[in-house]
Amino acid sequence: MESSAERRRKTGARRTSRSPKSIQKGIAVSAGGVVWREREQPGEVEVVLVQTPARRWSLPKGTPENGEKLDETALREVAEETGLRVRLDEKIGVMRYSFGGQQARIDKAVHFWLMQPTGGSFEDHDDEHIDVRWVGLGDAMRMVSYRNTASLLEDAAALLDRRVGPAQA
Repeated sequence: MESSAERRRKTGARRTSRSPKSIQKGIAVSAGGVVWREREQPGEVEVVLVQTPARRWSLPKGTPENGEKLDETALREVAEETGLRVRLDEKIGVMRYSFGGQQARIDKAVHFWLMQPTGGSFEDHDDEHIDVRWVGLGDAMRMVSYRNTASLLEDAAALLDRRVGPAQA
């Protein structure tokens, strides 16, 4: 008789259920921002994307330090990861996702704000990312590596539409 592991190996199926005691659950919170600016053409918006060493495009974000409020975390992390000084604008929302391996599953909530640059330079970004750049909003939605990040950019575009007209790449 064939074992369930042998059947999974033959079919390429993965084990999908585990006993509740075998997986630990955790919760993580982060904060970040969609840094934006209007291009010369009214209604055209650019946002800042960061690229990880794994060549994934994302938004700047990070974890709170001791006693830090989420908006303070967002400002600090964006400054560190992009090299830009920014000011906080309207809150966009919270991106939620889970990640982990066989022994632990983490449910993460990342709070995002719109932000506008007030100074600084990409040359001053930390070494956590290999590239930082301005990208047209439409291009950014196609470039980001995860669908939930593209959805968050869509939410940001809806907020920006009220300010600059239909936000376009």
